[in-house]
Amino acid sequence: MSVFEHVVPLNLLVQINEAINAEREAWRPRDGRHASALARQFAELLRTTSAFTSMETQVRAAARRWYSRKFGQEPHSDPLYVLRCVNRDMPFQSYLRHFDSHVLTVLIPLQTVGTDGKNGDLMVRLKQRQGFSVLSHLVIKSWLFVEHRLPLALRRIVIAFDDILRGYERIPCTPGNVYVFNGFITLHHNLDVSAGERRSLIIHYYDPELANATRTVLRKLQALFDWANYRF
Repeated sequence: MSVFEHVVPLNLLVQINEAINAEREAWRPRDGRHASALARQFAELLRTTSAFTSMETQVRAAARRWYSRKFGQEPHSDPLYVLRCVNRDMPFQSYLRHFDSHVLTVLIPLQTVGTDGKNGDLMVRLKQRQGFSVLSHLVIKSWLFVEHRLPLALRRIVIAFDDILRGYERIPCTPGNVYVFNGFITLHHNLDVSAGERRSLIIHYYDPELANATRTVLRKLQALFDWANYRF
């Protein structure tokens, strides 16, 4: 995890949040995620500042080198832009541990909420996975898919035990800073939000495409869950 402080100027944060306020009635995704031209537009706006473009160039170069060493080829996928807005009415969007499908994750907090224990902070597992393959990626993703469908209280218990075994670090995110990590090997999740709305722009770079087979399996698992819910 790398933190780049004071990268996003206050005037841009205000401008982006005002744009989100203007668009809130047009989209209300159930999971708070919105991948669209709007998210990309915000990223392009950030790239008008030298601090952000310098940071982005640096971290992308490092991620490309890591990708080439691990996969023996140059990355070729386009970035994925996601705008995420989560509030107290979305407790089911917390404690969802996952690995990203992309190698590089750039997290840009746009708006945070209170400083209590329920403010949506990022939690990352200290011990990263070292080895991976299509099969191991499939197994892990499939288990996490099932875990995500457990009741929130049970998910918290599972993660609490994992915290005892492997340890997690809480990352208190501050608007204006940018948080960078390898989401492909770092298990992470967010805490829940007790009040207000937490907003983040997330940019993912360099998909090694190990998830293609996984997506097929997960779609079948989802169909099975849907059938079970309907049947019983």
